[in-house]
Amino acid sequence: MRQTKNWINSNSIEVFLHGLVMGTINKLPGISGGLYAIVIGFYSDLMLSIKKINKESLKDLLTFRLSLFSDKINGRFLLFLSIGMIVSYFTTSRLLDFMLYNYKLYVWSLFFGLILGSLYVIIKRTKNTNSFKIIIFLIGISFGLILSFSEPMIENRNLIFIFFCGFISICGITLPGLSGSFLLILLGNYELLLVDSVNNLYNFIISLISNESTVTIDYELINILLIFFLGSVLGLIILSNFLSFISKKYPIHLNHLIIGFVSGTLPVVWPWNKIDTEISQTDLLNFETIFAFLIILLSVILIIYINHSVDKKNLRINR
Repeated sequence: MRQTKNWINSNSIEVFLHGLVMGTINKLPGISGGLYAIVIGFYSDLMLSIKKINKESLKDLLTFRLSLFSDKINGRFLLFLSIGMIVSYFTTSRLLDFMLYNYKLYVWSLFFGLILGSLYVIIKRTKNTNSFKIIIFLIGISFGLILSFSEPMIENRNLIFIFFCGFISICGITLPGLSGSFLLILLGNYELLLVDSVNNLYNFIISLISNESTVTIDYELINILLIFFLGSVLGLIILSNFLSFISKKYPIHLNHLIIGFVSGTLPVVWPWNKIDTEISQTDLLNFETIFAFLIILLSVILIIYINHSVDKKNLRINR
């Protein structure tokens, strides 16, 4: 009982709530969970905890020295943050599934605005441009344009590719400013991995609890989600050290690369591409189009507001 009190307290509940928000944000293209962690102030703790998952700490885990393992990696913090993120994945995925089916244009307008706002924020933070950084930007935009105008990537259930999706999408946590969900959109597996597979797992769990046999379960999707999860965990452990080093050593160069890449891939997430419709002059005046552009505008403003909050928080800390 005493151990439970040590683990579950007001701080644990607070971390769990941050996990709920962070998990939701990770599913929205354009916003990264790492950006939220910076705003709230636990990004450094998160990166430090992840970096401590190494050979030494894993040895403690494999030899069942769980208390020692937990102390080394700040286990309570990681546990409750992870639980919050997992819970949010189930709740958000069901909402996204409903919204994508019924309001596809508006959802993609939200995504486009979030990505556009993030691009503005990164550009604003990028200074001291020189010829070498412009070359890096051009490399980024060239790669982005190649992706945009090549044959669109479609849903791919190959397990090796699914593992790669998990490995690469975790960048949203380790690199504030680059959205893992956005990368999944470019790879063609956003709906498969963050909506369909998660909803299928939710149905599977509900069927086990309620002993309901009428619920249709796709066991292939469960395997896909497991492989995606393994890729994400491995990516988090491996990439956290590398990307953390790059972002600290060459932050401006990295920003130029991200700006170029995201700029080049904007056509991929243009909302009217997603509903196979072009805007005509008459369409510009209808309610659906006006509301979609309003969503884009409000999404951009939201990102700028979040960035402003980050700057204010950093200013207070530095005083």
